[in-house]
Amino acid sequence: MDSVGVHMSVRQRVPDALRGPIGAASLLVGIVGAVLGYIFVVLGVTLVFDLNDKGLTTGQSATVIATGLALVGLAYAGYKGFMTFGY
Repeated sequence: MDSVGVHMSVRQRVPDALRGPIGAASLLVGIVGAVLGYIFVVLGVTLVFDLNDKGLTTGQSATVIATGLALVGLAYAGYKGFMTFGY
């Protein structure tokens, strides 16, 4: 492999025509991930402290919180993708 291709960034490797749609899709992933992540984390916290009557165990509630945190991580990845390809 030649040294020219090694130093190219991901943004430079993507054709100009695809940067806009990839940026828009990344933004959508970021927004959906943030909204669903917030909902899951808040729901999980209410389940841990028995603020609703769903009757889940602490382990199941922790799974809901972990899912919410994973969605927040996905939202961050979407944000980073938007910042890379959107501008």
